Amino acid sequence: MRGGRDECMTSNRCGDQGPLIQFPFRLKDRPHHCGYPGFELSCTENNQTMLDLPVSVKILVKKIAYKSREIIVQDPDNCLARQLRNFNLAASPFYFKFERDFTLFTCSSDKTESYGFQSIPCLSIPGNPVYAVHSSRYVEDTDLSSCRRLYNASAPEDFMFIESAFSLKWSKSICGSCPGGGKICRLKKSNSTEPETECIKVKGVSKKIIVTGAIFGFFLLVLVIVMLYRVYSSDKVERENRVKVKKFLEDYEALKPSRYSYVDVKRITSQFKDKLGQGGYGTVYKGKLSDEVFVAVKILNNSQGNGEEFINEVATMGTIHHVNILSRTIHLVGRNFKKLL
Repeated sequence: MRGGRDECMTSNRCGDQGPLIQFPFRLKDRPHHCGYPGFELSCTENNQTMLDLPVSVKILVKKIAYKSREIIVQDPDNCLARQLRNFNLAASPFYFKFERDFTLFTCSSDKTESYGFQSIPCLSIPGNPVYAVHSSRYVEDTDLSSCRRLYNASAPEDFMFIESAFSLKWSKSICGSCPGGGKICRLKKSNSTEPETECIKVKGVSKKIIVTGAIFGFFLLVLVIVMLYRVYSSDKVERENRVKVKKFLEDYEALKPSRYSYVDVKRITSQFKDKLGQGGYGTVYKGKLSDEVFVAVKILNNSQGNGEEFINEVATMGTIHHVNILSRTIHLVGRNFKKLL
């Protein structure tokens, strides 16, 4: 269906954890134009992805890496060596990433282990081990007099002995010119002896991408504007707060309050060690001046408003008269710390 949506566009997996199936692969129950010849897959009863290779070789597909053109596969019975007799990758689009030629022998004795041969566990039985010998080795140089040749095979170096997944690659870049963005690749109907592919534009996909991008961009712009406004508003309030406090302290200079640095206040309170009490506007600590005069240091909570708490607190303390209060000093540090002695 040119210019429309067909079955090739639906998401294809054999199970929730299975690899995504898309061109050049296709499930066998999908139209032929959805995949390239030799890339047909099927789903097993337990929702595993199966690849059929020539001749009558079935392997499970664990992962498909489309960018690197590689699949990770595994024999269903963890014994791919059993299927090697029928393995014919030359008739398929796949090849081993690394391979060597082997000759398989079945022997009636275990003594060949001492000559550096390792048996294939899934093919061997007690008293009759099966060995894979590199075809480059001369049979005359090995003690295989008690062995019978089975067949030759090409395979990765390790998989003959290790029951694990291995890699197959395909070299042909199929439909590599498809740019995406609302286009898909599929098999072209033609009378050519060689399969041909084509890129088709799928109706509605490009428009959907544009609309989705526009909506996302709009919300992103709104979010940025809101954040900038909040930063500006917060900074404006903070500036007004500092101006109010500064003006108040300038008016308060008539009382000639003593001033201390933040380091002095920490020393006076012994790092704010002794807590005397907790009030609605802050915490009071015990301190001692260098002339052995004890003082109370009140640390006001960070103001979230316009500095009114700090101004009111200072004004209130300035009006207090008590026999035990000898003097009052004021100290202001930074933008967020307010302390009264």
